[in-house]
Amino acid sequence: MVAGTVMIVAAAHVGLGGLRAGAEPAPPVTLKTTEFGRGPTVVLLHSLGSGRMVWMPTAKKLLAGHRVVMVDLPGHGESALPEPFSFEACAEALDQVLAKQKADSTVLVAHGMGALVALYEVQAHPDRLKGLIVIDAAARSSVTIPEQQQQFFLRMLDARYDDFLKGMMMGQARDSAQGNELYSQAQSVPAASIKAYLKVALNVDASSALKKMKPAFLFVGSGKRWPESKDWPTLAKELGYDDPAAVSARRLAVGGPLIMKEQPDSLAAVIREFTAQAIATKK
Repeated sequence: MVAGTVMIVAAAHVGLGGLRAGAEPAPPVTLKTTEFGRGPTVVLLHSLGSGRMVWMPTAKKLLAGHRVVMVDLPGHGESALPEPFSFEACAEALDQVLAKQKADSTVLVAHGMGALVALYEVQAHPDRLKGLIVIDAAARSSVTIPEQQQQFFLRMLDARYDDFLKGMMMGQARDSAQGNELYSQAQSVPAASIKAYLKVALNVDASSALKKMKPAFLFVGSGKRWPESKDWPTLAKELGYDDPAAVSARRLAVGGPLIMKEQPDSLAAVIREFTAQAIATKK
């Protein structure tokens, strides 16, 4: 029962991150990007166990009027993992990418775990962006896991990593075919990277980044993450958005962890509309 509880919580926290107590600030690592197009900049950041090219179907829909920058998360694809690992270090690595963009015409779109990196970045460097979109991301764990269970989970993660990875990816998917796709995708990411993120995901609370959010902010929920039977205030509180009325939210009825591939037209339309509004807004 203990193992099941911790595994379910950890799997649900794929969009969560945390800080390792006492860790020294890590020097920024260089993140690999793919960049093309002209116009206002949209930076696309993927989730845990994925890679920057997963965004290509949506990126193609944005090319007509935007400059698109797809980024590999630290420890994924061609991006190095910070050592020591922390979410501050991940955010500082992302900041090196954002620092090269025009702050008054740049929007960041971040999915799952990538959204937590984005929240740390916005909290540390609020002037880098005009807007932030997070997709299917929680800001805080909804369950407090006792220390003993956390230690058990970490031992299980080391001893049964592949089983855990497969179970986590299958649990997110809409069906077995998509689960296998997510699992295969995650297997291409070094186990050390996945473990580093998961090990700090047990004691997360990034909700403070929302309290003084300077860029325009939008939560986008896929049908898998945001079921039709649940209203926004209920979902918001589950995900750590303590003031639902202060957070703009959009639900895309179809889609799940691969929403950027499943619903590229719908997602690109949301991004275009939000980007235009964010850039036009003067603060």
